[in-house]
Amino acid sequence: MKNIEQLLNQKENRKLEFKRELPANDKINKTAIAFSNSNGGYLIIGVDDSNNIVGVDDDSLVKYEEKISSIIYDNCYPAIIPEIFTYNREGKQLLVIHFYPSNNKPHYIKKLGKIEGTYIRFGSTNRLADQSVLEQLERERRNISFDSIVNYDKMFHNKDFTVFNNQINSLLKTELKISDYEKLKLVKFERDEFYLTNLGLLFHNRKNDFFPLAKIECARFKGISTKEFIDQATFDGSIIDSIEKSIEFIKRNIKLGSVIGEIYREDRWEYPLLALREVIINSVVHRDYSILGSDIKIAIFDDMIEVTSPGVFLIDIEDIGKGYSELRNTNLGLLFKKLALIEQWGTGFRKIKETLLEYEEIDFEIDDSSSFTQIRFIKKSTPKSTPKSTPKSTPKSTPKSTGEIIIEELQKNSKLTREELSKITGISVDGVKKHIHLLKRKGLLVRVGGRKSGYWKILKDDNE
Repeated sequence: MKNIEQLLNQKENRKLEFKRELPANDKINKTAIAFSNSNGGYLIIGVDDSNNIVGVDDDSLVKYEEKISSIIYDNCYPAIIPEIFTYNREGKQLLVIHFYPSNNKPHYIKKLGKIEGTYIRFGSTNRLADQSVLEQLERERRNISFDSIVNYDKMFHNKDFTVFNNQINSLLKTELKISDYEKLKLVKFERDEFYLTNLGLLFHNRKNDFFPLAKIECARFKGISTKEFIDQATFDGSIIDSIEKSIEFIKRNIKLGSVIGEIYREDRWEYPLLALREVIINSVVHRDYSILGSDIKIAIFDDMIEVTSPGVFLIDIEDIGKGYSELRNTNLGLLFKKLALIEQWGTGFRKIKETLLEYEEIDFEIDDSSSFTQIRFIKKSTPKSTPKSTPKSTPKSTPKSTGEIIIEELQKNSKLTREELSKITGISVDGVKKHIHLLKRKGLLVRVGGRKSGYWKILKDDNE
C-alpha cells in the first residue's frame, strides 16, 4: 500500500483519481473496472479537482463504504474486491478505495457485456477498451506474452532469418537450424507445419511488413523545443542493430569533453552513454509491440535527452531498480539475455543509477502516467523543457541523491554496513562503495576504526 500522504500531493494520473463527493454508480463501476484491468489504483473521496481536502461527513463514511461495495459487486464481472478504509487528514476524513491489479481480466460492466463494458485506465481518464486492448487483457489473464503468439498466415521458410543468422554467427559463433529457431521461440510447430511467432516476425528479413513501427526515430532539435531539426535519423532495420545505431546518433549530437581524473585527464561525454544504452535496450525489450501505431523516439534538446517508448511499466516506478523485473516480452527478453545484450533481470536500472553517480549535474526522471513511458536525462544547470510533441508531466519534487540518503542514514546509525546501505538505497554494494568513495573525496565522510568495530563519522552536511 502506498503512503496516502504522497498520493495526496500528486495530481490525478493512471493510478490515482480524486472525487469531491461520492460519484454516480456508473462512474464508480468504470473506475473500478479500469483500475482492475490496468495496474491497479486509488480512488480517494473527499478531495476536489485542485487537490484541496474537503473531507467526507462522518455520518456518510459507513454508508458510502457499504454503497460502493454493493455497486461494484452487483455490476462488475468478474468480481472485484477493493480495499476500503478511511484516512484522517487535518481533522477531515477521507474515504480511500484501493483497487489491485487483477489476474482475472478482462473485467466489464455486466449489463453492457465484454465488448461494450470493458474499460481501461488511460492517463487520468477511463477509456472504453477496443478490440486490440481486449485481446491484450485476455493474454494477460492467460499469462501469454504478445511475442509468443503464433501467426498462422506466415509459415517458416529457410531464408526468413538471413539477417538474424548473420548477427547470431558474429555474436555466438554458431549456425542456426530449425530446431534452434524453435528453442528461441521464433517459430512454433503446429498443424504439421512450422509457423512464425510474433517474435519471429520481429527478426524476419521483412520485419517492416508486419511491424512497420518497430523502429527507433532519433532527432536532434535546436534549443529546447521541437520547432527546428538539426539532425534526424530512422533506424528501422534489425532491432538489435538499431540500439547501437541510436547510440552512435546520440554520440554525434552531444559533446565530448575532458575532466580531471584521479591521475590523468579523462574524456567524458556530456551524458552518461552507458546509462543511455541501458534505457534504449530497456525500451526495445519492454515496449508494447501490440501498440502498432507507435515507435520508440529519442529526442535530443539543448537541456535534455528524452526516450519515449509505447506502453507503461508493469511495476510501480518506486520499485524500479530494486532487483526484480516483470517482462512484457518474455521471449524477447530471454533472447537478448542469450545474446548477452542484457544480464540478470532487474539490474538495468540499478546500473543506470550507478552510472549516474559520476554525473551529479544530470537529473534522471521517469514518467509513465499516460499510455507510454518517457525517460529523461535533464541538465540541472538549465530549465527543464517540456517539448510540445509530448504532454506535460506531473510536477515532481526533486528526489534526494543517493549520497544524501547515505549521509542521512549514517546520521541515524553510524555503524551501518555497506550491505545494509545497499538494501536501503536500492543499489549494489559496489555502488555504495563508489558513493562512499565520492563522499570521502568531498571531505564529507571518514571511517573511524576498523571494519567490524569502527563507525562512520560525518564531517559536515552534504547540503551545505
